[in-house]
Amino acid sequence: MCEYFWLYETDLPPGAGIETFSAFHLAWVTTALAIIFLTTLIYRRRVEAIRRRIQMSLVFIMVTIQLFSWLWTAVIGHYTIQQMLPLHLCTLSVWVEAFAVISGSTLMKEFSHCCGMPGAVFALLTPVMGEYPFCNYFYMQFSLAHSILILLPLLWIFGDGFRPNIRRLPHCFGLLLVFAGIAALTNKLVGSNYMFLRYAPLNTPLEVFERWCGTPGYIIPLILLVFAVWIILYIPWLVYESMQGKRGKEISL
Repeated sequence: MCEYFWLYETDLPPGAGIETFSAFHLAWVTTALAIIFLTTLIYRRRVEAIRRRIQMSLVFIMVTIQLFSWLWTAVIGHYTIQQMLPLHLCTLSVWVEAFAVISGSTLMKEFSHCCGMPGAVFALLTPVMGEYPFCNYFYMQFSLAHSILILLPLLWIFGDGFRPNIRRLPHCFGLLLVFAGIAALTNKLVGSNYMFLRYAPLNTPLEVFERWCGTPGYIIPLILLVFAVWIILYIPWLVYESMQGKRGKEISL
């Protein structure tokens, strides 16, 4: 199968790709999540200087494979502004998380936690990239980049002591709207589908929403899904803060 390693989707033979929710796909997602979990455990036991090097190494890998993907598609004649601009949520998150590591920006870390990480999880579960075999550069790049997008926020939270704060969520939502506005304008100008704002991709929850609500009505349940994810992400931290507050009062008494 490695004869397909450098082939683009349109150059692959029919049936060469891994089907979404197939046994291989689910096994690979499970393996990736297990590696993320083990890496987080190992990271927690390292000293600060080593943890910093790990983060910078992950950023270097993530940015390098993204840049190489653009170079690769350009060399083989498949680079298009309709598909390759960094305007999908996960591609944007590559640069947001890189900036967060380099600058230490709390807002960028919060955005990575509430937008980049959930987006990467959904992308691994329902990859919108065409049918690629596992032994293909694009499939490996896609899997590795999205795994790092999930891993970095977990390292900040469980290794560095970063605490998600619901008070920063409105700022993150505003930043998301800015990115969505840029994507929507680009879609109108060049006929692209960045952030999937023009139509729903196949084999994803958005396709179900589109059947229910039409186009662009599917964006409404998409927004509700985002809010539901945020509730799941932030309720545990609200409970944690409440427990810490009660414990502090008991100690002071």
